[in-house]
Amino acid sequence: MVTLTSPLTVLLASFYCTSHVFSFAPSSVTKPSVLRATSDDDDEEITLSESDDDWRTFRAKLVMGESSTSPSSSAATTDDTNDNTIIDDSDLDGIGALFSSETAQFTPLDPSQWAYDSGKVIEQGAVILGGVEQDFGFGLRQQYFHKAVILVLDHDENTFTKGIILNRPSDRMMEDDVNEGLEWRVWFGGDVQGLDSILPEIVCLHSLKGKEAKEASNPVMKDIQWTSFENAKKLVKKGIASGPEDFWLFAGYAGWGPKQLSGELERRSWYMCATDSQTLLKELARQSSGVDPRDAGLETWELLMNMIGRGETANGCSGNFDDLMLKEWGRGNLLKGYGGEVGVARNPLWGDGGNGFLEEMDGSSVDDKMKEAAEIALTEDLKAGTLLRGSSADRSPFLLKKQELHHSLLLVIVEDDKATVACMLNHPATKGYDIVGYSKGAASLPLRYGGDFALKGQSPLIWLHCSQKLRDSGVGSSLSGQNKGIYKCEQEQALEAISYGIATPSDFLVISGVCVWPKLGGSLATEVKRGVFEVVPSEKLDQVVETLQTQTILTKDNLAENMKILQDAWVKAADSRKTASDNGTDVVLTTGIGEGFDEDDDTVVFNSDKKVSELADDALQKWIATFLLGAPTLA
Repeated sequence: MVTLTSPLTVLLASFYCTSHVFSFAPSSVTKPSVLRATSDDDDEEITLSESDDDWRTFRAKLVMGESSTSPSSSAATTDDTNDNTIIDDSDLDGIGALFSSETAQFTPLDPSQWAYDSGKVIEQGAVILGGVEQDFGFGLRQQYFHKAVILVLDHDENTFTKGIILNRPSDRMMEDDVNEGLEWRVWFGGDVQGLDSILPEIVCLHSLKGKEAKEASNPVMKDIQWTSFENAKKLVKKGIASGPEDFWLFAGYAGWGPKQLSGELERRSWYMCATDSQTLLKELARQSSGVDPRDAGLETWELLMNMIGRGETANGCSGNFDDLMLKEWGRGNLLKGYGGEVGVARNPLWGDGGNGFLEEMDGSSVDDKMKEAAEIALTEDLKAGTLLRGSSADRSPFLLKKQELHHSLLLVIVEDDKATVACMLNHPATKGYDIVGYSKGAASLPLRYGGDFALKGQSPLIWLHCSQKLRDSGVGSSLSGQNKGIYKCEQEQALEAISYGIATPSDFLVISGVCVWPKLGGSLATEVKRGVFEVVPSEKLDQVVETLQTQTILTKDNLAENMKILQDAWVKAADSRKTASDNGTDVVLTTGIGEGFDEDDDTVVFNSDKKVSELADDALQKWIATFLLGAPTLA
């Protein structure tokens, strides 16, 4: 589901289970038949009767029967029996029984339930499990796909594959306009027409057995069907369903184009799993009854990974960077207090889930908020030459996306009525600019990644300096229009000053690419107003630039050192009138369960002792290693 592109190829490096497969169509097993599974010790007959209406159960018998002959088998079995083919074909009678005491005793070794690795077989009713063996995971982008459990609703290899994520419960609610006073709990089903879409697509899963319920629904697998939200409300109104508790309501879905999913399976982005409806329904019921959305369904993924024999893989990545980022995504998008209302598109002016800047609506309309934001943008324009630094808040606004802006140093170079254009100063890349004719020998300046865009009709490289000697010599021009601050010069001017000995190569910062904030829909000035960026005092400019000039061309060996300088320059850029915590000083955490852990402390990731501020630093380093260095596994 992830497509990586390098916006500035001059800077960004490009990088880009053997299972048993049985393909039986339902029509091929409608009549009674006997199939024989053989082993070294004996022959075993497996009979499929007409009453066995779940043909996947029959296929599972074959798979687990064959798997039992191998010492590496991971089929779902019990310790006190050697009969791996006996499966209780009775399934759940509606979902009310899911909350019985029997559910609490559920274990993946229950012989009435089964799951196995189905290799690369994609079909309706199959389950897609998020992969964890690819070099580039979902930690930096689309965190909701990390360790996702996705039920395939529809599949055609040549057209489209559609599924819904089963393990992202939220505590957000939707009102019922048919049944007065009822509310429906919403689950995050995927990023296409999802929770924050103006018109989210709603899928209601259920296991109702009545004729009218089935006629209003689309079958997925035995005892699991889906219907529309409108139909679900009507079924409740007619008394066919007892209420919203008979359904799981998913907003959004995951989609793949022709043969896209097959390609991602080849890259180990996913694992295919076949399992029975009872396993899925019991897991849905468990998640419905008190699971904290901030845990983001990790336990469900781990359960199925163990059932298909990938428990060692699952255990090896438990609690890793991607897990922590997923939990932060869950906090920002699945909790009612942060996610906002379902069906209202989130405007970037209000912030993004998980960044700590989401403003409460407080009864204000969308129009009121837009008007307020427009007034801010019109009255608080920035000026060219202003240096900004990324927010000093413990919960970075750039934790879940655009991590390159976390603790960034951003220089405004163009400000007009259409847009603000700025460039980042503190991201040296793997390429350098070779200086020819320097009196002291060969020299190479690090090219710095400034942003995703280029200025039309201008040189692709931006040369900057903050030297009083060069100012006095007339090298370049002031961005602010005053005889101070950071100057921008032409490449020829810089090279001439170096050749005449007026300057050294290290006097200059060379930037490739810019960032753009259009005035329509939210400006950079608005972001400053909200605290996403902070203005660097002019008296700090020389010190900040001098620090940045000590960074070198990025390599695997100096990644940590360049990161240290980046952070040092960011700290030096702070406004000394602010508090120590605002300037990057560590905050002492309240002690909770375990050293440094407090389950109610919002400065740490849920159910961990990891500071959110440290996770944001890790995410920045991961971004640099991935997109600038081309080594995603390094960080």
